[in-house]
Amino acid sequence: MLKQERHQLILKKLKLNKKVLSVDLSKELSVSEDTVRRDLKELEAKNLLYKVHGGALTIQDKILTYNERSVSDLDKKSVIAKKAVKLIHEGQVIIMSGSTTNLALAKIIPHNINATIFTYSLPIAIELTHHPLIEVIFIGGKLNKTAQVTMGIDVTNSISSIRADICFMGVGGIDTKRGMTEANWEVAHIKKSMILASDYVVALSISKRINQVKRYSVVSINQIDSIISDFEPTEPIFDDFKERGITIL
Repeated sequence: MLKQERHQLILKKLKLNKKVLSVDLSKELSVSEDTVRRDLKELEAKNLLYKVHGGALTIQDKILTYNERSVSDLDKKSVIAKKAVKLIHEGQVIIMSGSTTNLALAKIIPHNINATIFTYSLPIAIELTHHPLIEVIFIGGKLNKTAQVTMGIDVTNSISSIRADICFMGVGGIDTKRGMTEANWEVAHIKKSMILASDYVVALSISKRINQVKRYSVVSINQIDSIISDFEPTEPIFDDFKERGITIL
């Protein structure tokens, strides 16, 4: 089989399954795993897939590092943060996920607001130490150095004991059929526990993640109260969400 044919088959399988494993491709293509790795490296260089240990993912499923996320779509995250901050009030108990959109929100909370904020995000916790009245409760656990958040059963257990007034949740993808979804299984479970612990759930989503679906389910769409996006609420993309009673800001 020619290299071009191998590449086409790899991309076809990737489109179908969202991931490919080198060991499986080696058997199916009747080539060595070294050859498969070279093929994947060439396809990654063309920005056609994201190479990981043992195989590859689609570009859409690439998990960005914290540094990569912190410098992307800054203008859109700023728009979302300015809308979201209007929902923060005196005396609230708040949970924030580890999104960089939430970091943008943390930076603009008015200094006269007295509230309690729980987060498992190290950068958000550090940012909130500069606020004179916010009580910051950092949810400890095993630190994921790439994402700069704590993860694991300790985080989930700690969140389950909280009763929050409002939850600000960054999203990997959100649509009316699959609800909120994430590319990472552990992140999906932590976010589910946050939603279950909160009286009001706000999804903070840059526009490109609206109607996107990731691999792991977090919650159904009826467990989301509001969506805040960089788009105007009148955009047709939100019509299906509004029909399900979700407030668009």
